[in-house]
Amino acid sequence: MVRSILFLVFPNVGEQDLIAPWELMRSVAWNLHERGETLDVSLGSFEKGVVSTQMGTVIQPARMLSSADRFDMVYVPGGIGAGALSANEAVLAWLRANHDEGRWVAANCAGMGVLHRAGVLKDAPVTAPATLARRLAAQGAHVVSPRRAWKIVPARRIFSVAGAGTVHPSTIALAWHLFGDDVGRGLASGWDALPLFGESLFSLDGPVMHDDEHVKRSLQDAWEDVFLPATTLV
Repeated sequence: MVRSILFLVFPNVGEQDLIAPWELMRSVAWNLHERGETLDVSLGSFEKGVVSTQMGTVIQPARMLSSADRFDMVYVPGGIGAGALSANEAVLAWLRANHDEGRWVAANCAGMGVLHRAGVLKDAPVTAPATLARRLAAQGAHVVSPRRAWKIVPARRIFSVAGAGTVHPSTIALAWHLFGDDVGRGLASGWDALPLFGESLFSLDGPVMHDDEHVKRSLQDAWEDVFLPATTLV
């Protein structure tokens, strides 16, 4: 069972990609605590001190991480800094070690490129943001088409999320899968998501993303090299 979730903090991480799912899971942890159950949800970083986000907010992570640390789920958010993170061999090796030991890995938006470079996706069916869907598929990732808002693959312990607009509903879907129908529905109701998204929240596969192909190609041309550089950064 998942009893610890670590949200990875790194320079130029996307605020919405990080804080929104962290806040929702903290809410789940509070509710579980009221029932006598424990869920540790924390922010952690391999960086010392405060970390500056993509838009300039500074975060003081609760945990300073080491290569020996393990969590039931590691969540890699997106943001411009995910491109550099995808070339950080120490972080990639740590992600592989967590997953190789049977633990969950998760990512949203550009964080999907980090999971890909860590080698944990393999042939698992995943989704991705429009900006990375083309490059990930070209490099061998099994990006489903049409894209989905999220994909939960329990057998592989992989949770993948598309772009930033899908972060809120996808986290509710993840809570529903990991902690049960009552927890998922309670979260969806309490955060006023149920009236908007309805039963689509309670599924391993999120709604279909209706891409405008011209817009998608424009985004890919502009952002692929930022979010997932084709060559290793020095």
